[in-house]
Amino acid sequence: MLVLAACMSRPSRTAVAVSADQARAVRVALHLGVSRVALSATGQWRLGDTSGESTLMRGGDAWIVQRDGANVRATRADGSTLPIRSGPLFARPESGESFLTVDGKRYRGDIVVLVRDTGVAVVNRLPIESYLRGVVPLEIGNRSPEERAAVQAQAVAARSFTYSRLRDPSAAYDLRASTLDQVYGGVDVERALSDEAIASTRGLVLMYGARPVGAPYFSSCGGRTAAASEVWRSPDEPHLVSVSDTNPITGRSYCEDAPRAIWNRAFDRPELTRVLERYLSSYVALPAGGPGAVRSVEVDGTTSSGRVRAVIVSSDRGRYVLRGNDMRFVLRAPGGEILPSTYFSLDAVTAPDGRVSRVTLRGRGNGHGVGMCQWGAIGRARAGQDFRAILRTYYPGTSVDALQR
Repeated sequence: MLVLAACMSRPSRTAVAVSADQARAVRVALHLGVSRVALSATGQWRLGDTSGESTLMRGGDAWIVQRDGANVRATRADGSTLPIRSGPLFARPESGESFLTVDGKRYRGDIVVLVRDTGVAVVNRLPIESYLRGVVPLEIGNRSPEERAAVQAQAVAARSFTYSRLRDPSAAYDLRASTLDQVYGGVDVERALSDEAIASTRGLVLMYGARPVGAPYFSSCGGRTAAASEVWRSPDEPHLVSVSDTNPITGRSYCEDAPRAIWNRAFDRPELTRVLERYLSSYVALPAGGPGAVRSVEVDGTTSSGRVRAVIVSSDRGRYVLRGNDMRFVLRAPGGEILPSTYFSLDAVTAPDGRVSRVTLRGRGNGHGVGMCQWGAIGRARAGQDFRAILRTYYPGTSVDALQR
């Protein structure tokens, strides 16, 4: 499920200008800064440079591509190498029936390998509708036919999100293949139901007035979604406001079947000290020597949707305020997992020495909370709502229309 990072830019407020080329293709960063990558294909393929116009290799063998100083070097299993190149390398299948593979995973379209300071970047360039086939099943999960409308809603939301992230052609990529944008797994994750949902909504995006809009989404809301300003450092978008996700007939949340409809997270003193020392400095300024011994942790108000507005951490060295989505990236589990949501209550126990000894969070929902609640969409589909009704609920004031190019 999509979980937007705290540093992610907010949805675009401007109309999306889509050229003919952009309308057909998207560039997805599979890796950014890996030491090496194995390229091959399920059939014949070729490797070239200069935008793929100059062919360096044609065949069916696997090649290892890695950085060589400021250049790119490709080596075959038998040790033979291609001429070192300063520019990107472009891999393309020789027929429409073949797929390129990156470290054994199959992808549609082309692969571009570029040099970066930390290694090589690997970018998959392919038609947007083909890209969605590797996104929708990972984002909404393997659903049943009765939940088809939720999968269609996911397809439209993911398509809208994709168009809102198309960058200038000079940029290296448009989106990342992870929760930082949309989770993307290529050919190996494609499923019949999601393929049908994408095909049946082909070209449809969310429009507000005359412009297509970004459509963020997340796993579960806990009963009410959040406005954009509650989570991100941005003004509200007219289509990204807080909406109720309560079924008027049952009085229960449509997303009550979500895996994390209810959750708890607890920190003892050593655990709290470790997470603050590791993650706090990315979001607030700390004094030399670190955050210090924690005296208290408390909630500083709630938002209109009931989420925590800010968490205040006080120590013997200062007072630190975590606002909105930032707190999710600081109050992590020991394994590094971010806090499921900002929809929680907080209990802190103070020891006789005046320092906090234990903090317990009891929460609802999973994700940033803005836009479409995916488990809510599943619940609404089960209740008989179609994908247009689902999208109108989570993105008020929008319409579902074909993108005008």
